[in-house]
Amino acid sequence: MGRRTSMQTASGVIFHTLGDGPEAILCHSSLGLGRFLFHRVAPGWARRYTVVTWDQRGVGDNRHLPVAMEDWTGDAAEIIEAVGRPCHLLGVSLGSFVMARVAAKGDDRIRTVALVSTSLGFTNGDQLVAARSEAIQRDGMQAYAQKYADMTLTEYAGPEVHGNLVQELGEMDPNVYLESLRITYQQDNGPVFAAVRQPTLVVVGTLDHTTPPADAELAARVLPNSWLAVIVRAGHLVPLDQSGRLNEVLEEFWEA
Repeated sequence: MGRRTSMQTASGVIFHTLGDGPEAILCHSSLGLGRFLFHRVAPGWARRYTVVTWDQRGVGDNRHLPVAMEDWTGDAAEIIEAVGRPCHLLGVSLGSFVMARVAAKGDDRIRTVALVSTSLGFTNGDQLVAARSEAIQRDGMQAYAQKYADMTLTEYAGPEVHGNLVQELGEMDPNVYLESLRITYQQDNGPVFAAVRQPTLVVVGTLDHTTPPADAELAARVLPNSWLAVIVRAGHLVPLDQSGRLNEVLEEFWEA
C-alpha cells in the first residue's frame, strides 16, 4: 500500500497521503464530512496512486479554519502544489463543486476530474437552508446528524459506517455547518462546468435523492468532455454505499 504521511499547507490545512504512486488522486468530501468518506476506497487506490485526503475546513483536523468557497478551492490548489505530481481530482457533492472550480482554472497537472453526486445548482437553496437551520435549532446537531444519516445512507453502507457518519457530522459546529450549507446552495455551477476541459466522469447513484440521476445527466451535458456512470443501489454518498463498484468505475476511467 505504501507509506502514509501528514503535511500542512501554507494556509494551515492538514492533509494526508497514502501510497507513493507517480500520479495522485485528490479527494474532496461532501458537506460536513472529512476524509472518513473515502476510508473504504483509498486503500485500494493507494496500491497504484498517491491518495490525498483531508478534512475540509470546518471539519475534523481543520475545523478551526473559516469556510468559504474561495478557501476550499484555494486549499485544493495548494495541496496540488505541495504534492507536486500529476493528479486526478475527485469530489463528492460539495467536493464536486470545489474540484470543478479547481479544474476550470486550467492547471496542466490535472489529468482528469471525477464529479460524484453533483448538480448544476439548487433553485430552492434558501428554503433548504431555512428548514435545516430550524431543525438544528430545535433538535440539536447530533439529532440532525442522525436524521441526515438515516435519509442519506442506504442499507448497503452498514451500521458501522452509519454510526461513524453520525459522530463526525454531529461534532461539527452548527453555525459553521449552516454557513457551509448556505455557500453550497448559492452556487451556480453551469459556467464553471462549461469551463472544465479535462476528461470528466460524472457519477451518480440510482438511489440519490439529493442530487438525483436527472441532475447528473444535466451536468454531463454541460461539461465539454464528459462521461456519465450510474451506480445501482447507491445513494448520495456513493463511496460509503457502493465502494467496490465505485472503485471499478473510477479505475477504468483513470486507466483509459
